Amino acid sequence: MKKLGLRQQLALAVFLSITFATLVICVTLYYFNQKRVFTDTVNGSEEMVQAAALSFSQAIEFNDDVLLDALLHELQSRKHLHITEAYVILPGGRIKAHSIPEEYGKTYPIPKLLASTKPSRLSEVATLQKDKFSVVSLLQFKGYPIGALVVSFSTKHIFQKALHELFWIIIVTVPVLIVAGIGVFFYGEKIVRRLDVIKEKALGIGRGERGEPLAVRGDDEISHLAQAFNDMNSDISELRKKDLASAERISRLNSELTGQLSEINGLKEQLAEENIALRNELKLLHEPGEIIGSNGTLRSLIAQARQVASLPVTVLITGESGTGKELIARYLHEAGSRSKGPFVVMNCAAMPTTLIENELFGHEKGAYTGATSMEKGKFEVANGGTLFLDEVGEIPIEAQSKLLRVLQLGEFKRIGGETDISVDVRVIAATNKDLHEEAQKRNFREDLYYRLKVVELTCPPLRDRLDDIPVLVQHFIELYSRKLDREVLGVSPSALKLLSGYAWPGNIRELENLTARAVALTGSKVLGPADFKLGRDDGKSSYKESSEVSSEVSTSGDFERLLGLCGLNKEDLSEGGWQKILDSCESICLKAALERASNQKEAAETLGLTQTKLHRLKKKHHI
Repeated sequence: MKKLGLRQQLALAVFLSITFATLVICVTLYYFNQKRVFTDTVNGSEEMVQAAALSFSQAIEFNDDVLLDALLHELQSRKHLHITEAYVILPGGRIKAHSIPEEYGKTYPIPKLLASTKPSRLSEVATLQKDKFSVVSLLQFKGYPIGALVVSFSTKHIFQKALHELFWIIIVTVPVLIVAGIGVFFYGEKIVRRLDVIKEKALGIGRGERGEPLAVRGDDEISHLAQAFNDMNSDISELRKKDLASAERISRLNSELTGQLSEINGLKEQLAEENIALRNELKLLHEPGEIIGSNGTLRSLIAQARQVASLPVTVLITGESGTGKELIARYLHEAGSRSKGPFVVMNCAAMPTTLIENELFGHEKGAYTGATSMEKGKFEVANGGTLFLDEVGEIPIEAQSKLLRVLQLGEFKRIGGETDISVDVRVIAATNKDLHEEAQKRNFREDLYYRLKVVELTCPPLRDRLDDIPVLVQHFIELYSRKLDREVLGVSPSALKLLSGYAWPGNIRELENLTARAVALTGSKVLGPADFKLGRDDGKSSYKESSEVSSEVSTSGDFERLLGLCGLNKEDLSEGGWQKILDSCESICLKAALERASNQKEAAETLGLTQTKLHRLKKKHHI
């Protein structure tokens, strides 16, 4: 369908406006006029019946049935009132007189107005329906009701009366609307002609024609548009002049850029060569292993490890579980002269006692039932490199003598073999036990203990290097964000404060596992306190304030006050007590921050949380 022009749109708009206005006026006038006519008819009928009631009262007073019939006939004969029926009813409900002779003497329901002992008015509209209504008027004698006059009226004529009045209103209104519409159309036509002039000028500018400025007449919107068009025409002329100057400048710059591009290509090749050289230099400067932290104790340990890395001596690494003993062992291997050789790990605690010798020394074919082929042990696999014996204290006493012989002579026999096999292996052992005490108890050979303990390195527990927690947590966040494909960027200060106040019985391994869990389950880009579930699996927390890591300084009175602030008592601590205290403190801190801050963003910054995390905590605590 072809798009309508401005003139067609204007004519259509005028026509639709006149049509819509006519319809609205007709519907509105009909509705309100019909309502007005109906109300006037009801009110007039009620007044007429009330006036006629006086004559009917006198007829009943004199017991004049002929007069009653005459009065009813008189009412019925007034056709303009549209009376359908009229009758006189006595207080007992008997019909005294009726416009329909067959209804004489019957008993009708007593109208409410007549049945009332103390009527508040003399007449009322008793029945009000769509096609009729009834008026009841009391008949009295000396102030006492002696009956009622009931007159029913038809409303069918009201519709014709309302239409008749509406017809004359339309005859007057529609011509006025048409004349007004014609005036609007001609005024709009004038505006369209002025817009056509501006359109032609704009098309001329698009074709490159300058043309004369538009005439500005009056102070209406079209005149403002014409003035703006003239200003735009002047601006375009200025821009064309600037374009010519810019074209010359661009041409000159192109020439300069061509020369500079050649120079950049040369620098690019030079940069590539320097990048390769820097990478090689970084490889030389890079410290082997992946030991993270700046704690003084850790740095001292690394310095000791660096000193003995290239020495051909056995090293015993001690420390609690999860402190990174294997990491130190790898550091010794990579920083030493055997870094190009194999690094073989054997977890002695994970091996059944009967298989330890087989794993260490291997076996010959047919050495025992099921030995269908020769198999090398860990010592042969690690030849020329390093063998790391983790949890060396778990090696059974029977195998310790053979291990001592290898450490002293550098040779051993496979199980079922007769030939000595020489190996060049550096042994690094690790344990979380006190081997000296085990030797005293005769659970570990004392000579093997001293043979392993040529150099002893002790890994500090995490509670002694709490200042390394921020960098360790950030490292684990980046590691598991890549592994789990999550967008976690860092950790909040409040979460770091929480982590720094924990005793860390599982050391760095526990920190890594907690961080991995937090990265996997968090819904935020920044980890907060609620993302870290501190404590043991049995629900009993191992959390301590940082000032309590080395010693217990809290008193029962302080604990009672803490419970009071949290709204708890000792009975509440029977199941998950620590978590209840944490949740209560978390709720108190949230409410305090929200009351003090002017908005949620400020509250989140105060607590070191993201707004998403703050919203989640509010929902959790029903704030």
